[in-house]
Amino acid sequence: MLVVVCGHCGYVLYEGNELKTLNEILREYAGVCPNCKKSLKPVTQSVKILEEEG
Repeated sequence: MLVVVCGHCGYVLYEGNELKTLNEILREYAGVCPNCKKSLKPVTQSVKILEEEG
């Protein structure tokens, strides 16, 4: 599962199994977090790859 959150407030911008680019996700919000209203930039701060159990 892919989860993308706002780096300012932690708001979940995307959660799903479909692989999307950061630019695609940010475009859906016009580059602004709907929660804190801060500008969103396509910067990856951390990546976690977890193996799905079962």
